[in-house]
Amino acid sequence: MGRQPDLSEHEKLFRDLLPAPVADAYLELVDLGQAAWAENDEIGQELITRQLAYLHRFQGVETLRPVDPLIATTGLLTQVQRELSRQQDRIVQGYVAAAELHHRRQLHDRQASEIPSLLAQLLTDRDEITERWMTSIHTVQCTYRSIAVHDPDQTAPILPSPLASACDSMHFRELCTPEFLADPRGAEAVRAAVAAGVEVRTVHSLPARLLIVDDHFALVGLVPTGMSGALLVRSAVLIAALTQYYDQLWAAATPVVLSGTERSTPGPNQLAATEREVLSLLVHGLKDEAIARHLGLSVRTIRRHISTVMELVGAPTRFAAGAAAQRLGLLG
Repeated sequence: MGRQPDLSEHEKLFRDLLPAPVADAYLELVDLGQAAWAENDEIGQELITRQLAYLHRFQGVETLRPVDPLIATTGLLTQVQRELSRQQDRIVQGYVAAAELHHRRQLHDRQASEIPSLLAQLLTDRDEITERWMTSIHTVQCTYRSIAVHDPDQTAPILPSPLASACDSMHFRELCTPEFLADPRGAEAVRAAVAAGVEVRTVHSLPARLLIVDDHFALVGLVPTGMSGALLVRSAVLIAALTQYYDQLWAAATPVVLSGTERSTPGPNQLAATEREVLSLLVHGLKDEAIARHLGLSVRTIRRHISTVMELVGAPTRFAAGAAAQRLGLLG
């Protein structure tokens, strides 16, 4: 069980995503290849439940065998992404409920205007919402976190400008989807933001527009684009929760690195059909030789395709390329 020194990348990832006893058991099972199975083996049952292992029956004997690490990692990352989406849904529902409660209290409290600071304020006036999105940049003291969602009617830039004079001493972060980058207006806005010093990363799916300004306030879109309804949050507790959620998304996102006027973040259409097939088989744990046999190509050709995919997604290893492709939705 003493596996802390010289951990491989996949070992580090499993330890980050799993409770320590489960991670230890899975990594040990990978080393052994199989282990005896007992009905009262709680950790073994946990591995099966998490789809990290399966029971193999042969001549009446049951053994526990590990799922391939690449497939297991892809499954774990998918579970994390789903949980993040569920958390976001719960947060948005909570904001809607808080806004409705505040609205009802205002209707019954004629002195509501005397309240010096509202913890949550529902905004429905389109001009006011637009002004909030666009002027929020001017109150930043330390960190600006923002989510932009794809909007075919979008005319506003990804971030308000100018930014260049502020980015040396402040941190500006922006999350967007590959679809946002695929839109010419979105790509232009991202180029301007990156040139001004903004860190931009992509996430395969983002539910709603969001910005968090330090611990000062947050603005949450109650519809994806955030233009017909938004919640202005000043509660420190809610802002802390939003910040934690954002940072989880950020840690799993893919950085956008621009070269000249071209972006290097991949989209599904940047993969050739053969590269997509190779990547699909790679994600399912097949080795180079098996992929070559399956597609009727030489091993050298398969390795060339894998190198192309690794370069496209900016991954240092085959393992990382498979995980990045799954996260970016490159397999369709």
